[in-house]
Amino acid sequence: MNSLYDVLKAVLKKIDRSRGCPEAQQRGHGQTADGTGADRPEHGSESLKSDSSTASEPVLVRPVPGSVVYCDLAFGFAEHSGIYIGDNQIVALEHDGRIVSRSPEGFMEGTPATRIYVSCRAGRAVGSGKAAERARKMIGSRRDYNVLSDNCHQFCAGCLLGNFENSINFLSMLQMECRMVLGADSWGVWDLGHR
Repeated sequence: MNSLYDVLKAVLKKIDRSRGCPEAQQRGHGQTADGTGADRPEHGSESLKSDSSTASEPVLVRPVPGSVVYCDLAFGFAEHSGIYIGDNQIVALEHDGRIVSRSPEGFMEGTPATRIYVSCRAGRAVGSGKAAERARKMIGSRRDYNVLSDNCHQFCAGCLLGNFENSINFLSMLQMECRMVLGADSWGVWDLGHR
């Protein structure tokens, strides 16, 4: 008999396979949605990779305030997401319900992650000043964390949308919101060597 965890793991793996892995970068062409209440997306510095590189190589980027970021949490079966707010800080909902600000290293601590993925459009980091401000205001507060119904992905979607009681609880759903709100069409790799 499969546990709920095993079933969810298989579903998430199937979703990721149908959308392609982060290293492939292209997850579809996003568009900005009107009427979402989000501000105009902000773009980061140019991609740190030359145009001659192949699609299988990760695009190295630096996040901008309001970029959605995520890292591997369970060897490809689950991820941890947060909102970059500037000054080398990521705001995220932790498993104990605390909303905290952490360095990239702190964000990945206790996970098998070696990379942080950043919301991008056309190979450049994209974010929302309103999302960064909402995340900043939540630092120090708590939520009733639940791995399925009130998790880090829902928190990030709340920062994007201004509604923390949304039903966006999986990374694939958060990525769709990033497409609609930020116009994100790919996920670059945070260039942690150049901060």
